[in-house]
Amino acid sequence: MFSIRKSTFSMGTIVTITLVHEDIGYAKRIIDEAFSELKRIERIMSIYDEESEVNKLNKEGFLEHASDELIYILKEAIRISKLTRGVYDVTILPLIEYIVRKRGELDEEELERILELVDYSLIEISGKSIRFLKKGMKIVLNSVAKGYAVDLASEYLIKHGVKHALINAGGDLKAVGEKTDGEPWRIAIRNPFEKDKSICKLMIYSSSVATSGNYERRIGSGNFSHILNPYLKNSLSSQVVSATVITERALIADALATSLCAMNPSESIHLIEELGEAEAMIITNNRDIIKTRNFRIYEGD
Repeated sequence: MFSIRKSTFSMGTIVTITLVHEDIGYAKRIIDEAFSELKRIERIMSIYDEESEVNKLNKEGFLEHASDELIYILKEAIRISKLTRGVYDVTILPLIEYIVRKRGELDEEELERILELVDYSLIEISGKSIRFLKKGMKIVLNSVAKGYAVDLASEYLIKHGVKHALINAGGDLKAVGEKTDGEPWRIAIRNPFEKDKSICKLMIYSSSVATSGNYERRIGSGNFSHILNPYLKNSLSSQVVSATVITERALIADALATSLCAMNPSESIHLIEELGEAEAMIITNNRDIIKTRNFRIYEGD
C-alpha cells in the first residue's frame, strides 16, 4: 500500500487529499477527480465569481432554477440558524461588507440599518426558486459550502473504491475509513496562542473535524474578527478564540465550529451537548479550554 498526497487551491484555501492505495496511478487520478468535485461546488457558491449562482442571487435578490446543491446548502444553513437562534446566519454578508467599507469605524444608526438585512428567516425557498424578502440582503456560504464540498469529495472517493483517505480543506477535515487497518488518522489541533504548538491530538475514523478561529483573519482594519455575531452589537465578537467540532458530516462540523466562535462559551458547549450528535472543544480569550463530555474519547498521544 502506498500513501499518495496531492494539493490544490479551492474554496479559498489549500485542499490536500491523502489517499492510501495499492495503485499509485489510480489514486492520483481519483484525487484529481475529487478535486474537480470541489471546484464544481466552488463555481456555484463563490461570491467572487460573477457567474456563480450565489453572486446572481445577491445581485438580483432572487434566483430561478437554482441547483439542487444550492437549495440543499441553504436549507441546511437555515436549519443550523434555527438551532443557534440566529447566531449563525448566512445573510451576514451586508454586515461584513459594511465593516470593511467603514474600516471598523461604525456609526450606530448605520449599523442598525445594516443589521435589518441580517435575517435568515427572510430567505424564501419555493421549489427551485430562492428569493430574499428584503432589498439589499446578501448571503455568504463560506462557513458551510467548504464542508459540503468535502463531504461530496469523500463520497466520490468511497464510490470509487477508496477505503483509506483524509481530506483537509483549510481546517475542515474528513476521514474516509482508517489510515491503515487498525490505525486511526491523527489530527493535531493548533494552539491559538502558540501557533507552532498543538493544544491536543485527535484520533479519528470515518468522521469529520472542523476548527474555526477568531485569531487569524481580521476585518475592518483589524478591529473585528471575520466571524461575527449580529446580536453582540457592541463588539460583534464573542470570547471564544477557537472552536473544534467532531461529527459525521463535514458540512455540519464546519457550520457548528463557526457558530461556536460567535457564541458565549457556556452557550456553545450547551448547544453541542443538547444536539447529541457532535463533540466540541472551545478555547476562550482567557485561555480556558472547555470540552463536551465525550470529546476525550477522540484524544490520543
